[in-house]
Amino acid sequence: MIKFFRKIRQRLLTENKFSKYLIYAIGEIVLVVIGILIALQIDNWNQKEQLKKEQLKTLNSLYESIKINVAEFDSIFNAQVLRNRSLREVVFKDISNQTNTYLDSLITLNVRNYTFDPSTGIYNAMINSGKIELITNDSLKNRISKLYDIVKDYQESEDEITEYTKEHLEKYFINNYSIKPEVLAGLRDRTEYEEQKDKASYIKVFQSSKVENMYILLLNKMSEVMLKGLSLKSEYEHLIDDLEHEIQKCSRVM
Repeated sequence: MIKFFRKIRQRLLTENKFSKYLIYAIGEIVLVVIGILIALQIDNWNQKEQLKKEQLKTLNSLYESIKINVAEFDSIFNAQVLRNRSLREVVFKDISNQTNTYLDSLITLNVRNYTFDPSTGIYNAMINSGKIELITNDSLKNRISKLYDIVKDYQESEDEITEYTKEHLEKYFINNYSIKPEVLAGLRDRTEYEEQKDKASYIKVFQSSKVENMYILLLNKMSEVMLKGLSLKSEYEHLIDDLEHEIQKCSRVM
């Protein structure tokens, strides 16, 4: 092809057809420019397609990671709800007629701590690498950026509950209960004497104003966990829906 155009130029020059040669040269330049523009357009299109693929890959990875975290959070938060219910039962209900076995489980649930520890590897990698900028939906991108601030806020409330429980409730029960470990573990039944002694101990402890005050304060702290947990649960659910919608939209345009 190059030889063909060269021959045409040489023929026009040898025939002294300068005006035709000039027109031909201009036309050749135009063709070259058009070719360059087409090549740039194709390269630009390829880059856009690659960015779309990277965006879809990023969205899918984030979606799967958040789904795993949501499943873990639901498990932890449901346990917190049960714990909150057990604390309220001690404060607001008469438990003197309950069996020792039931009170054992109630106390165990009262002092059991739970911690939500989500996986953040994919999220951190996305933020640190700047891949979050691949997400073209600004509203979704902002929600993703703010998600772990909400998570951290919830975790701080959990940590406060855990610290208070260990420092006050657990220490009090250790110092004021003498229930046999094998009984609490369900390895054997209480003797008749142990039934009477433990029941009297439970009633004495739960009627103590000191214990009641500890429980009330713990319930106040637990209310923050409940409120922040519900907020985080709602944010997770909406984010999952938004990610699904964005993934579907990106898949359609590819």
